Amino acid sequence: MIHSSTQIAEKNLKLLMPSTNKALALALKSASPAQLQTLTQVKDLSTLLSSILKQNSTTNEEQNNILLSLLKNNPTLKSLANATPDIKALLQLLKQNKQAPQLQKTLQNMLTDVKDINPKELHSKLKMTGILLENQLKKNGNPKELLSNDLKALLSKTHDELSNRLNSAKSQEILKHIDKLNLIIDYSQLVSHLSNAASFYLPYSWDVLKEGEINIKQMKNKTSLCDIHLELQEYGAIDLRLALFEKNQLTMNITTESQTLKTLILDNMHILKKQLSNAAIIPKEIRFVEGKKTMYDAMVYDNLAMGFEVKA
Repeated sequence: MIHSSTQIAEKNLKLLMPSTNKALALALKSASPAQLQTLTQVKDLSTLLSSILKQNSTTNEEQNNILLSLLKNNPTLKSLANATPDIKALLQLLKQNKQAPQLQKTLQNMLTDVKDINPKELHSKLKMTGILLENQLKKNGNPKELLSNDLKALLSKTHDELSNRLNSAKSQEILKHIDKLNLIIDYSQLVSHLSNAASFYLPYSWDVLKEGEINIKQMKNKTSLCDIHLELQEYGAIDLRLALFEKNQLTMNITTESQTLKTLILDNMHILKKQLSNAAIIPKEIRFVEGKKTMYDAMVYDNLAMGFEVKA
């Protein structure tokens, strides 16, 4: 029975992993001749993608670093920070045209206000984003159940169904948003593999947020480091660096150019400390700093064990 499930998973994996990847193709368009020369040690785009995602020895650290830089500096891919508008737009179009009820259900379940976030729900949502689909297919004993709830699988299925229909006037707008969400998933998966980490987007709704990014790193000295960058509609940029050590000891550095936001944070600092204490976390130090550079920067490079990146 296990052998049969593994065979099904491998079959589905091949179906869902295209021979080319739009995020990778976009990144390669901006590669310099020198970068292309390094990358052309593999013969074509399909082989390059396969070697990245299957973690073969075909690619080396230099190739990975080049690709990661191209991905993160590509203007189109850099604009993918916020998937929520496309999720909302796609959901509305599907409802209006009475299409893909299972995809509608998955999208609706992902759209939660950030105020209602909780660890258990967050874990469930991250599993549905499609980022971990291939890895889960390799391990999951029931691929059929997994594919029925995974966003990447449902997007792929809906895309195929709509592409084969004649009434393309309504379908084209839906396909446009499906392609955008697929691009976000492709990008996140590639960044994950190239950085030996896990990159996610957070499908939460927060009206005051323009875009955001969270990087979490686990270091060899058992210290966890979290960098949070937010672009707020009213207050502009704010950067936070959190270091958790000895299981529950926390330090936090905050950087913002908005004096109004700084005052707002200071006025509500007692609420933050109380909430941390309620979560059994002891805030050893919370301070405002002029720049993001801190003593923890060196620790990241010297002691980094693993990390993951989350985009909101």
